[in-house]
Amino acid sequence: MSAEQSSTQPDPNANPATSPAADPAREENQLAQSLSASMGANMRRTANGDVDILHAIGGWRGLVESSLPAVAFLVLFTVTKELNLSLIAALAAAGVFTLIRLVQGSKLVSALTGLVGVAICAFAAYRTGNASDYFVVGFWTNGVYILAYLLSMLVRWPLMGLIFAVIRGEALSWRQNPVRLRQYMLATWIITVLMLLRLAVQVPLYFADNVEALGATRLIMGLPLYALGVWLAWRVSAPEEAPVSEDPEALDAEETEVTEVPGESESSKNR
Repeated sequence: MSAEQSSTQPDPNANPATSPAADPAREENQLAQSLSASMGANMRRTANGDVDILHAIGGWRGLVESSLPAVAFLVLFTVTKELNLSLIAALAAAGVFTLIRLVQGSKLVSALTGLVGVAICAFAAYRTGNASDYFVVGFWTNGVYILAYLLSMLVRWPLMGLIFAVIRGEALSWRQNPVRLRQYMLATWIITVLMLLRLAVQVPLYFADNVEALGATRLIMGLPLYALGVWLAWRVSAPEEAPVSEDPEALDAEETEVTEVPGESESSKNR
């Protein structure tokens, strides 16, 4: 055999799993597993097997910390119409929560996250002098999430599948099941539609400069609406329960009873 012929023939000892064609798929799966573990970290199941909605939104503490600065801003501005005073109240509320977290030993990054978010919203409103701009940052954040959900469905890696599969113990097996893939696509659509609904309701209020209505809808359609979406997405993506098989011992007992009855009748006739 010539050197040219031997060089063109595949090596029988080569591992197909390490072939160049397999590398992209393996890297894709590894990336998906890492993303799934990261995104599903805030999810867990309750004792009866349902998704823990309260935990998904950060618990009661997370609900209060995310809502109270906006409530303080909205109430003070509605009463006083003083933008600067309302922004200070929102920053003060966020600062108190940050201080409490630091005293309790939380990591600096996690403790400052809420404060930084409120500070960005406050800066947007202060820069323009328009109270409605306090909520405009949320529009952009919402839009980024919508884009991420749409892209995940376009590439057939629905984000709700990556999130829920972690706590359901499915890993990435659901992608090989067309039924499960469709269910997670539907679950992702539910969250996407709810986020689109936020913009459909709130953006017109922003351009109408109706601060009070915008702030109220922002609170109602924030974590409460997201919690509802997670619950609906969990329900529609629930795997079908396997049919319960009957107890083999019970079946044997029934068969024995059926076979014994004719025997008893024959013996009674012979008597």
